[in-house]
Amino acid sequence: MFKSIKHSSRYIVSLSIVALLGACGSNGNEGVNSVEDGSSQLVSAKVIEDVNTSTMLQVVQSAIDPTATNAFGYKAVKITYNTVGQDDKPVVASGLLVLPTPSDAYKAYLASVGKAFSVSMLCDNHGTVFTNAEVPSNVEVTNGLPDYSLAVLMTGVAGFAAILPDYIGYGDSNDVSHPYILEKASARASLDMIKASMKYMSDNHVLLNYQLYVSGYSEGGYIAMSLAQEIEKNFASNVNLKGVAPMAGPHDLVALGNIEIDASHIMVYPAFLGYLADSYSYYFSDIELSELVNEPDTVLFHSLFDGSKSNVAIHTSLGLVTDARAGFNQHTADALFKTSFIDDYKNDLNTGLAFKNKLKENSVYDWTPTTKMNLIHCVDDEIIPFSMSQTAYDKFIANGASTSNVTLTPIPTSIIPAASATDPFVHGRCGQTAYGAAVQWFDAIRQGKI
Repeated sequence: MFKSIKHSSRYIVSLSIVALLGACGSNGNEGVNSVEDGSSQLVSAKVIEDVNTSTMLQVVQSAIDPTATNAFGYKAVKITYNTVGQDDKPVVASGLLVLPTPSDAYKAYLASVGKAFSVSMLCDNHGTVFTNAEVPSNVEVTNGLPDYSLAVLMTGVAGFAAILPDYIGYGDSNDVSHPYILEKASARASLDMIKASMKYMSDNHVLLNYQLYVSGYSEGGYIAMSLAQEIEKNFASNVNLKGVAPMAGPHDLVALGNIEIDASHIMVYPAFLGYLADSYSYYFSDIELSELVNEPDTVLFHSLFDGSKSNVAIHTSLGLVTDARAGFNQHTADALFKTSFIDDYKNDLNTGLAFKNKLKENSVYDWTPTTKMNLIHCVDDEIIPFSMSQTAYDKFIANGASTSNVTLTPIPTSIIPAASATDPFVHGRCGQTAYGAAVQWFDAIRQGKI
């Protein structure tokens, strides 16, 4: 569930078949105006980057499509907003809003056909990160023009107003413990950023068509799924939710726990399992960290996930480094978890049962989506198994979802980038291909093809 999309435009998948200038959507496809104006969510907004169309065209030509003749510029805005954490306490969180700016040629074209430039929104939820420097608003501030690859892809190329939450526990809320893989806080925080972003766009005369798309990869795929359910329940009258693309998400947490919490199982990526144990023990009073993990210093263990340590530093501190890859794919689960906890989990006893019950409560696959949804997943993913998306798809259909609305897109390993010493895992290498498939699917919806 670690971060898998590199933050540099040179890593963006080629999307030459995506229509670069389709962002205005269909005027007949507009959603209703927002009833909630986001006044209670939006705290502040600061423009941190303003990239003109000619500069973006050079980026697109050099990194994506050398034949491109036009591109959107973009304005990157850091949004701070009010939300509520897993413990129901108020939090001021942050994220990045990236707004497309059309070229003069495109504005002239629209005027010639009697249309105004209006934008569709896309809320993308990032994968697991361990350091605060890696979240969208911090990447954009630190590295500047134009470095956050999803902003380039979703806005500069596809023309969406991209809403990119940092998450609670990162960005301006770095003093709060991140509610890792916890449904309630995850969905609420992303939805509140959508509301705050809509308020900012309304205040700044950005013409919205109120179409909303949702995506996310890994942890972000999980959040995209829970966010979609929250929007369908409580925000459907405010936006026109057009498509949801949860990619490589851990939707069935009990099934994932059954795989990972096993003394004979070799952990591919121990840091994310440690993060999960820390998050659940922090937010649930019936789960004690000292009963889960071998590290006797639980204060030290918790501090490993405070946003200042990399995955290598985490593995090093836990004694899980045995080679240059920081212990990946080297240790069985009992190197991290206590044998007593593993046994209790397997036998539904004590803390093991409490942990399993919380995993069940926070799984996100047992509902019936009415919006178009595309579950995208690499078939050989060794960190978040393909079965996570297969199970969700099967459950949706069993619950009565339409097969015309819910799609499962398996990605074969043969079409993703090859493994390297620094990027050995399918889960990480699949990200850019999955995002390419998601944007093409969104564009087909936007053009009325599906």
